[in-house]
Amino acid sequence: MPRLIMPSLPPEVDVAIAHMGNRAQADILRHLAKTGPSTVGELMEGVDMTRPSLNRHLAALERAGIVHTTPPAGSRHGRTVIYSIDLQRVRHLATEYLRYVSGQ
Repeated sequence: MPRLIMPSLPPEVDVAIAHMGNRAQADILRHLAKTGPSTVGELMEGVDMTRPSLNRHLAALERAGIVHTTPPAGSRHGRTVIYSIDLQRVRHLATEYLRYVSGQ
């Protein structure tokens, strides 16, 4: 069986592919961009996924710096969390991806 070869990518390109190339996460980002900051409950109304799946994807997007939360991680106990997209970060990742695939 052939071995899958994973090319070494610049870190920002890897983040762009891992998160913005993920259909579920792209849907979450699109929803946040269209509707603005949202709670998990509000996001559940706009994206088609289970709560555990949504929470997992939001955590990954937050770790990548693409989504920010209020209150920040570590101070949420018992508090409603609001998720918002960092469009500047999305634009930066998209630019880095385009530079990479265009050979620049």
